[in-house]
Amino acid sequence: MSIEIKNERWNELFQKQSSVTNIEEDNKALIDSYYFIFDCSLNVISFMNTAFNTLMGYNSATFTVEDLIECMHPDDRNYFFECEEKDLLFKNDLRFNEHFNYLYTYTYRVKNSEGKFITIKQTCQALEVSNTGDLTKTLVIHQRIPDYAIRPVNDHRIYDKTRNIYLDTENCYKLTKRELEILKLVQEGLNSTEISNKLCTSKYTVDTHRKNILNKTNSTNFIDLIRKLSQA
Repeated sequence: MSIEIKNERWNELFQKQSSVTNIEEDNKALIDSYYFIFDCSLNVISFMNTAFNTLMGYNSATFTVEDLIECMHPDDRNYFFECEEKDLLFKNDLRFNEHFNYLYTYTYRVKNSEGKFITIKQTCQALEVSNTGDLTKTLVIHQRIPDYAIRPVNDHRIYDKTRNIYLDTENCYKLTKRELEILKLVQEGLNSTEISNKLCTSKYTVDTHRKNILNKTNSTNFIDLIRKLSQA
């Protein structure tokens, strides 16, 4: 359905839309991802882009979350639910605008309409939050990974866009609660004196914790550690 454009300048720009590639078959070969909007309050996919039909072969108009779970590889379903539960526990502790700070990623296999399993990397981010602070809509992106071999240990990740780092949600370095707190403040740019004032403790105690953090993470300094945490 076309809509009449009354503004002449906007109509001129609209009519100039084009693409370098105009052959549909060539375009299909370039498609390796699709996205959809998930309504968390209604448990429905409210929008699915057309690339889904090309990549997966299913009818986007009738495809549901239940269908997605059904076409997952049986060996990956438990992992899917484990990752979703971890993300949910993390999200439930967030305040209103904090939801928009994070990206949630992990991989699993799904079967297309031809019966072939492909591996996708799923990335989710908040699109809409209710007035009460509840997440109501999320943008979900599925990126095909053609050369996927084995799932890495740190496959499930939460990325903090405001600090440009991946969170150590599994606490793989076995840091204490206080060490994690100090690490976060160091990442925010605070020095030992500022951290000691903020935490109402001595600078000597903070320096001791900082030394222990570097030892546990096998890092030369905090620049090295932050670099490790920032790696994809």
